[in-house]
Amino acid sequence: MKIAFVNDTSQHLGVQSIISVLKSGGHELKVFIDPQLFDDLYVYSKSLSRIFDCKKQIIDEIKAYKPDLIGFSVVTSYYQWACTMAKMIKEEVDVPIIFGGIHPTMIPERVIKNDFVDMVCVGEGEYPMLELSNSMQNGSIDYSIKNIWFKRNGKIIANEVRPLIEDLDSLPLPEDGLYHLTGSYFSKCYAIVTSRGCPYACSFCSHSHSKKIYQGKGRYLRQRSVQNVIQELIQAKHKYKVNTIGFCDDCFGFNLKWLKDFSNEYKNKISLQFICLMHPSHISSESLEYLKNAGCHSISLGIQSWDSNINKYLLNRKVSNDVMERAIRLILTAKIEVLLDNIFGYPGQEEEEYIKTLMVYSRIKPTRNYFYKLKYYPNTVLTFKARDKGWISIPRFEEVSDGRNLEGLRVDPTVNKENAKDKDSIKMQILFVVIDIVPKKITSYIIRKRIYRYFPTLISPAILTILRTLLTSDLETRVFRSSVILRYIYFIRVKISNIRLGKTSSKL
Repeated sequence: MKIAFVNDTSQHLGVQSIISVLKSGGHELKVFIDPQLFDDLYVYSKSLSRIFDCKKQIIDEIKAYKPDLIGFSVVTSYYQWACTMAKMIKEEVDVPIIFGGIHPTMIPERVIKNDFVDMVCVGEGEYPMLELSNSMQNGSIDYSIKNIWFKRNGKIIANEVRPLIEDLDSLPLPEDGLYHLTGSYFSKCYAIVTSRGCPYACSFCSHSHSKKIYQGKGRYLRQRSVQNVIQELIQAKHKYKVNTIGFCDDCFGFNLKWLKDFSNEYKNKISLQFICLMHPSHISSESLEYLKNAGCHSISLGIQSWDSNINKYLLNRKVSNDVMERAIRLILTAKIEVLLDNIFGYPGQEEEEYIKTLMVYSRIKPTRNYFYKLKYYPNTVLTFKARDKGWISIPRFEEVSDGRNLEGLRVDPTVNKENAKDKDSIKMQILFVVIDIVPKKITSYIIRKRIYRYFPTLISPAILTILRTLLTSDLETRVFRSSVILRYIYFIRVKISNIRLGKTSSKL
């Protein structure tokens, strides 16, 4: 059976795992990537996005491939893109479409109502997709497959979720070739996950809801063996000549014994620089010794807020300021880059509260500071709380559920600069960028003297952020910057080549 996965601009590790299982079952697969040139989360131009739009070419390629099933792995940020793409495909191709991924998992009852969605996969998709593909190949869909919701005779069949996959080593190694062969921009940094789940349940995160979905269905936090991880990396190192490894676990290094074993194996058999995301509570002199020995170059830490009340009572992050500050200082002492994620824009947050928390950066200076505006995601604890307390309106709650108008890093171009609150918001966003650039003493002076109040609002925080990204030298940003540039070069060349040849199809 032939299965097509239609992909946004991101590399979906979950799809790679599903593809491996489907291949082991004898099925044929292909990934179709929409490069979303000038229309992604970071770069947007209405006129250029129209010129370089590839949706029609992708649909032509799908039609030529003649799949029996079409799948989408969907995150909330790209849910509207997925809906647009699926609707266009459905108008020209009479093939069942299944949506899976974190957004459909969080809110399947809403996603399944779309006319262009025939099925929804909730949670882990490897074996549900294999069972679905096998039953379709045998000529009769099995409507009782756990994890999958179906439409049948005008009714919705909402099957329960199956137990979690306990032994991650039992899965075949992820199939990354279809991504690397489709777009060369994926080959510079190899992305991998060594675990599934998270030891925490921050209120703004999808784990706060997915843990409820899987309650009583097995151990939520699971980890691959060191040997299994190294086996995948050896394969990737030789096949794609990668120079960096990106560990995409929510909390890399949470298991100190595992990290110790990993350290020596990685150093001896892989020996490539790597980046990872960790929780401040897992940073210690011992863990950093193992990380440094292995070749860790950069660690991202989720700080979110230096207001202990916000962290504890609003975000459900039970980590003290002392622990966070100690983690930062230990990483810097170990001469490893440290990148911090900060969230602003909490309900009722005033200027004085911003300043109180930002003063921390007059004492410690990370390698890079990221400031993100608070986002609400479907069915998280925080989103329900925001609705119930009136922090967001019911219409806004509905928008969140549909992945519309997500507020985040990109500054709204329609902001009313005559409005005092909008001006203050712009000044504060400029301050965030300035704090990331200037030395600690200057940061302290700017904050204490309230110099940010005199920042010109004609300056776009988005432009400053882009310039900072272009000029910065930390590894994570270099990898991101290189990936974006290579993606644009690769797909613009493909598009121009097709235009010159007068083709309607492409290599996508």
